[in-house]
Amino acid sequence: MTDKTAPRCQLRLEWIYGYRGHQCRNNLFYTAGKELVYFVAGVGVVFNTREHTQKFYLGHNDDIISLAIHPDKIQVATGQVGKDPYICVWDTYAMVTVSILRDVHTHGVACLAFDSDGQRLASVGLDAKNTVCVWDWRRGRVLATATGHSDRIFDVCWDPLQSSRLVSCGVKHIKFWTLCGNALTPKRGIFGKTGDLQTILCVSAAKEELTYSGALNGDVYVWKGVTLIRTIQAAHGAGIFSMHACEEGFATGGRDGCIRLWDVDFKPITKIDLREAEQGYKGLSIRSVFWKADRILAGTQDSEIFEVMVRDRDKPILLMQAHSEGELWALALHPKQPVAVTGSDDRSVRWAGPNSLRESLFTCSSSVLSHLSSLTGPLSPVLSHRSSLICRLPPVLSPVLSHLSSLTSPLSPVLSHRSSLICRLSPVLSPVLSHLSYLTCFLSPVLSPVFSHLFL
Repeated sequence: MTDKTAPRCQLRLEWIYGYRGHQCRNNLFYTAGKELVYFVAGVGVVFNTREHTQKFYLGHNDDIISLAIHPDKIQVATGQVGKDPYICVWDTYAMVTVSILRDVHTHGVACLAFDSDGQRLASVGLDAKNTVCVWDWRRGRVLATATGHSDRIFDVCWDPLQSSRLVSCGVKHIKFWTLCGNALTPKRGIFGKTGDLQTILCVSAAKEELTYSGALNGDVYVWKGVTLIRTIQAAHGAGIFSMHACEEGFATGGRDGCIRLWDVDFKPITKIDLREAEQGYKGLSIRSVFWKADRILAGTQDSEIFEVMVRDRDKPILLMQAHSEGELWALALHPKQPVAVTGSDDRSVRWAGPNSLRESLFTCSSSVLSHLSSLTGPLSPVLSHRSSLICRLPPVLSPVLSHLSSLTSPLSPVLSHRSSLICRLSPVLSPVLSHLSYLTCFLSPVLSPVFSHLFL
């Protein structure tokens, strides 16, 4: 009789390809151990670049979208999405939970920030009121809550010298908050005639009640108290998504693909254009920047992680590369080599070897790639549920792919992005389906050597 008990062996997570840059920001830091900490999907990752190893925090049950690092650079806080989202504070050395904060936010935790002495944590929710909350995180206790704003809040930070003062910013607003006991009181920033009322994407508080903020048009706004006193025009060529304050000064990163370093008085030091790097490309957009001593970390919209040495700023190092927008729907394994091919909503097909993710093989014009079958049907990785396909393949395959594209065109309206087909089709389509099925089966053995050659 067949033994139906579960096997005793268990799977152990060894490596994660990826970093979440899409729709997130300020989520990439160095720890005290000179490792990288970031998140992808529902996992917190600590990446040792010297030993090329990763450690994982698995305390969340849904996608993580926010991260803050404690002043000791050992503990971090991560916030997730979901019906009942919560915040985990965890140790990057031991990879254990220190505290769990829940029952305040709904929909998600948009941003987080520790105060300068690390005793309190500020969080902002994704609910309709964009609720701002201050926690005594060690005790898991709420100190104060308040309605954040009617529109989305993108960033929050504490004043480094005044422990009762914090700043939030977002869609066409910036607010300066005062914490007194369990009362959290806001004052709206006064733009006046010094700058345009516009969306503020990031913020960093400094000494003497000065606050620096990055605007949607690429300007940096300088605030004294609640009043805008100066504008640094065209600091970036487009929106400034990330701003980081450190002992050396400030670092900013923007949609223009550039990192700019500023001194403590926000005077320019240097500019680093990642689009001009060896692995750079047109459209590269920076979502997170972190500056520590002679090293800079940058996370991009398309989920790359770059490390830049200040003294060798013209040679950024690509540490991580992966799929970006949306979900991963497709996976196929090479029959003989440790190689996997994946397809995603980001319209790319990529292949990965041991501990590395290589350049995409194909870039598809469709919004989603169809499921990849096993490599016994090697044509599947290049079939999209829509008709057009741009491939980096040998020219000999172009006629084949063009023919397949013409055959799949009539089916586009009825093909689901999850590869399921509700077969209530009129009889006129039956010959097309039969012919397509026959052609795929016929070409599988023909194209196998070609695909095997691609992975050599």
